[in-house]
Amino acid sequence: MQEEKEITIQNVINKRKEHTRKIDVKLITKAYNYAIKNHGDQCRRSRRTLHHSPT
Repeated sequence: MQEEKEITIQNVINKRKEHTRKIDVKLITKAYNYAIKNHGDQCRRSRRTLHHSPT
């Protein structure tokens, strides 16, 4: 079974930096905060919250 970890804003930014040099940290932060605010309590069918990811 895979371990779950919470996806933080820093995880998102670091992952994006792996794929491109130029990133808009302000835009990523805005989108991340929107998702947490509007989808924070929602769960997948597996009962994992949307801001958790298997590792």
